[in-house]
Amino acid sequence: MRTSRALAGIALVPLAVVLLGACSDDDNASRDASGAVTQAGKVSVFELRPADCLHPPADLSGEIDSIEVVPCADAHTQEVFAQVAATDQAYPGAEVLATEANGQCIGAMQDEPLNLSPDDGYYVSYLLPSFDGWNNDGDRNIVCVFVFPQQGEVTGSVVDQAEAGTIKPGEPPPVVAVPPTLEGGS
Repeated sequence: MRTSRALAGIALVPLAVVLLGACSDDDNASRDASGAVTQAGKVSVFELRPADCLHPPADLSGEIDSIEVVPCADAHTQEVFAQVAATDQAYPGAEVLATEANGQCIGAMQDEPLNLSPDDGYYVSYLLPSFDGWNNDGDRNIVCVFVFPQQGEVTGSVVDQAEAGTIKPGEPPPVVAVPPTLEGGS
């Protein structure tokens, strides 16, 4: 059984730390043959892929094992863009792991095929292996995610557009902010 990971915030945006672990839900997302999410639902944090658009609750914290994914055309607040491997042999602690994740995720964002920069308004966070996942399951994967603090909820996929070559250096994230709705309006 795979246990948990932590969601931590970085690169210009402080976010909460969340630990992740495996589960099975009846509310599972659907994917097409290429792996793109076609129906919103939960997926195990260990099944996340680049270009998965996430819509977790704003107050997400603590240990979790699954996360809400949606088609990127639907409103979302985060998008997975890479998975990188932690380099330590022994669990280095959350702070050291977060520092490594920050550097590796920024590097993955700047490398092929994305070629993106924090200078253009790209904010990064990540999911980290938990202590138990590291020691019991050999989990060393860091999941890198874009967050959109200035836009809030967005539609569109940064990863898909970067891979298609439609983003030019110096351009802001190619996502569309979802206008807020009035609750209980007249």
